[in-house]
Order: sequence, then structure tokens, then C-alpha cells
Amino acid sequence: MSDTKPLTLRFPDNSVISFKRFRALKVYIYGDNLTFVGCLFEGTSPDDNLVQIYSDKKIKFLYSTFKPSSFSRPPGNDGTVSSAHSKPGTPYKKSWQYVTTMKEAVAVMDHNDIWGNAGMLMVTGFPGRPSTWTNNYIHDMADTARDVYHHDGIGPQSEGNGGPMTVHHNTLASLGNTNALALQGGGVYENIKFTNNYVSGWGYAVSIGTVNNAKNITVTDNVFSAELEQLYGFLYGNFWSGSARGSTWRRNVIQARPGDDNRAYSAADHGKYLWPTGAETHTTDYTG
Repeated sequence: MSDTKPLTLRFPDNSVISFKRFRALKVYIYGDNLTFVGCLFEGTSPDDNLVQIYSDKKIKFLYSTFKPSSFSRPPGNDGTVSSAHSKPGTPYKKSWQYVTTMKEAVAVMDHNDIWGNAGMLMVTGFPGRPSTWTNNYIHDMADTARDVYHHDGIGPQSEGNGGPMTVHHNTLASLGNTNALALQGGGVYENIKFTNNYVSGWGYAVSIGTVNNAKNITVTDNVFSAELEQLYGFLYGNFWSGSARGSTWRRNVIQARPGDDNRAYSAADHGKYLWPTGAETHTTDYTG
């Protein structure tokens, strides 16, 4: 294994690969319905994929880590914060950019630790085949000072027409210029569930399309935290389809504590409700 050479992995369909370390310039994965458990993927691939996945239908990563090879932990994050509060994080030349699905495999991502990168460019889902992101820790994006990258947590997904997709009980925290959930296309996003997540930082923290045409979107029980500096707001464009299109926004609250870096909020906002219609906080929940 070497930071300067690619590594090709070929497994029989339906294989389970557990507790392996893969260090490479880039990792190519071939085989369908593979499950990786407790694996470590690390390398240095600025402006390129750390992992490229050639699977037809399904891929699972459970309790695995995706990180730069040059660091044992994110620069500036000593474990007392969700993500480093100062730039640049992992420098560009020691970073990696994406994990990418190259075919139509949908991902099951659970209990993974992902950092030092610019996004997770993976299929959002197809009817009857949802992608699932649960209990992941996605944090400490790379190169947050120079901004060569767009900094996305889950995504970017730029084509639109995505879903179904479940994003539940993740920590999505980083300085950055785009989105923790980066559904950035103009097509129709449908059957997206974004629930019980901790979200802090980014540009606009959540993007569910660049036009107001999404359907059957559920955004509930999330904590939008002022811990990290945020460039713009929590919901891109304040686009919200509402109950008329089968969507639900409920019980999304602000966490704001003394000393937090997002100065748009103060301790007086702590515990108040965030509505999809703007940046102000409310004492009552959204009902539209």
C-alpha cells in the first residue's frame, strides 16, 4: 500500500470485508452488494477520489473510516469540538476529495467517520432502492481557508431528480462553503428524510434543490447548532414545498451557547424553533 499508487480491490458479489486497512492514492472497488465493516480507507488524492465504487446495485460501509493518510486526527480538533473552529483543516495537498459511486449502486452508510475531504459523491437513491445515511460523523472538511473545494458533507448531487433517501442521526459539522446535505440540482427531489441530525457550520447547511419543486420531504427533530461559523443560513433559498406537496418540517431547533462562532444567534435563541422560511427563531413550531 502506498500514497503514490492506486489499489484495485475485486471481491465476489455479496462478500463481507472486515477490519482491513486500505492505503492508496486511490482505491478502486469492484463487486456488487459488498459490505465493508470496520475498515480504514486513507490516502492523499487532492481534487480526486479516494474511493471509486464500481457496483451495480448496492454497497455498504459500516463502522469504517475515510481519512487523509498524513494525519491521525483532524488538525485543530482535539475531540472537545464537533469540528475544528479554525481554518484550513486538512491542507489541500494532503487531502482527498470524494468517495464516488461510478455506477448505480445505492449506499448504506452507518457509523462511519469521514473527514479531510470535500464531499461524498454517491447515488441518492432510486424508487424501491433508497440510500441510507445513519449515525455517521462527517466533519472537518479540507482546505477551508483557500476554498479550492466546494465543501459538502453528503453530496454534492448536482443532477437533481434524487431520492428516496434517509439521513438520520448523523453529526454533520464543518467549516465550509456549501452544504451538509448537498442536493444541489434543479430536478425534483422526492422522498427525502432528514431527521434527528446535529448540523453546524457550512455555507447554507441544507440544500434540497435549487428550485422550489421538491415533494414528500421530511425535516424533523434536527438540532441546527451555532457552534461553528456559518456563511449564509440553514436552508438554501428558503425553498420549502410544505404540506401541499406532502412535506413536513417539525421540531427543528437552534442550539446557541455563549462563545459559539455563529454570531447570528445568541443564547436567547437557544432551544427556539427554526422555520424553513428564514433565519429568525420562533417560540412556536412551524405548522405549514
